[in-house]
Formats: sequence, structure tokens, C-alpha cells
Amino acid sequence: MGHAIRIFLIASCLLFSTVYAQSVRLLAELAKKDIHIAAHRGVHTQYPENSIPAILEAISLGVSIVEIDIRSTKDGVLILMHDGTVDRTTTGKGKVSNLSYAEIQDLYLRTAGAASNDRVPTLEEVLRLCKGKIILDIDFKEEDERYVAKTFELIAAENMEDEVLFFLYDHRAIEKLYKLNPGITLFPRARSMKDLHEILKSNRTSVVHIDESFDNYSELVKLKDQGVTLWMNSLGDIDKQALRQGNSVYELFLKKYPYIKIIQTDYPALWTKMLGSEK
Repeated sequence: MGHAIRIFLIASCLLFSTVYAQSVRLLAELAKKDIHIAAHRGVHTQYPENSIPAILEAISLGVSIVEIDIRSTKDGVLILMHDGTVDRTTTGKGKVSNLSYAEIQDLYLRTAGAASNDRVPTLEEVLRLCKGKIILDIDFKEEDERYVAKTFELIAAENMEDEVLFFLYDHRAIEKLYKLNPGITLFPRARSMKDLHEILKSNRTSVVHIDESFDNYSELVKLKDQGVTLWMNSLGDIDKQALRQGNSVYELFLKKYPYIKIIQTDYPALWTKMLGSEK
């Protein structure tokens, strides 16, 4: 990308961000590519999900974003863990919220069911690991909402506000969470065009998760042209088909959803290889 074009894109982001209350630097980073790949739970097909090696592999692949899941231990330590229990992903048993951090540190993460040599990382460790290397998409799975504030405090303590997307299952929580730290970019899910309009009308964020049920093609293309960043998953059937059939599956995905800028996948290496071959 030429220097002049890059300056134009960043300037456009700066202008656009005067409308939406979110990180100018993060918007500028997103403006650098037409398509960004997000590694779902890190590269978890090769390493334990939500593990340091899975995140390092995502960084090594050069993807833009790594998605992680956050829960709290019994004694209030924020860790990376998708499930409410440690049963599936570690060598231990029990609810995360019933286990102390010391107890969880005695466990080993599993990959494809087999025990690895990897431990459960903390959010603090991962923030420091990713700083300056990759954007973090934080999927807050913890049921106790009081820990949202602690999560935001850790992000601020590491000066990572410009490198984090904080996912929201319910866009109606935007205003409450925005007040905790206006510098952190909120990333809500829209389940309908009505949701999408409400999210954009809030003027708090322009990064929104949608899915294949959205069929307002022309409006979504216009929104992308206006600077709205739309996210969609290929994980599940699309990824599985691509694994069997190759690049053509992802090429059709891009043609069908030209308004999408961020794609979350279980196979980031497949996506990066396909996108690399198009250059």
C-alpha cells in the first residue's frame, strides 16, 4: 500500500471516529487491510484453545486478531477459559468459579483430549504477550458482571485500550460499559438490522458482529463504504468445507459477503494462505 493511500485511510478513520466513541488507533489499524482474520480461541486446532502457544501461533501467522474467553477463579483472578468448568479443556474437574487460581495452576490444558505441557494463562499475562503484536477480541464469559470493571482496569493498566475489542452479546449494555472506560472499543453482536441500526445510532462503536441471516445487501455494502466494520464467522460449516475442498469455499464466502471486513475462523492458516495467494 502506497504511503499516500495509507495516510488517506488513517485520516478517514480519524474523521470517522469523531462520530463514534472508540479508539482512533484501532480504527486506523483496521483501515490497513480490506480483510482481517481473527483466530478463534487462538490456533486451537494445533495447540490447546486459549493457550499461550495458540496465541503465539496466531501472531506468527500474521492474523490481525485473536479471540480469547475470560472467566474468574474463586479468588478473583481473571483467566482464559471458555467453559464454566475445567473438565473439557484441562486435566482437572469442577467449576471455574469454585477453584482458586492456585488450584487451576496445578492443571494442564488439553489439546484434542490429550494433556499438554501448557498451563491456564491469566488475562494479565496475555495482555502483556499481545501488546504491540495483535488485537485482542475479549469474549467475556464470566457470569459475575462485577469482573467487567476488573477486566477494563487490567486493559488500562497495560495501556492496551487501543488494542482490544470487547465483545457484547447484548448491545443494550453498550452505554453502561462505555462509561467504565470510553477508550475501550466495544464490539456488540447484532441479531437483526434493527439491532444494527440501534448500535450505530448509539454513536459508541462502528465494529459490529453480524451473521449470514442478514440479507440487506445494498445497505450493508453502503455501511462498509461509510466505515462501518462488519464481522462474520466462517467457523463451523464454512471452515469444514474449506478444509475438505480448498480455497474456492472461502472465495465464494468473500463474493457472497463483500461487506465483511473481519472474519473469525477456526482455521486461520487456511485463510491466510488463501488471501496470500490472491495478492
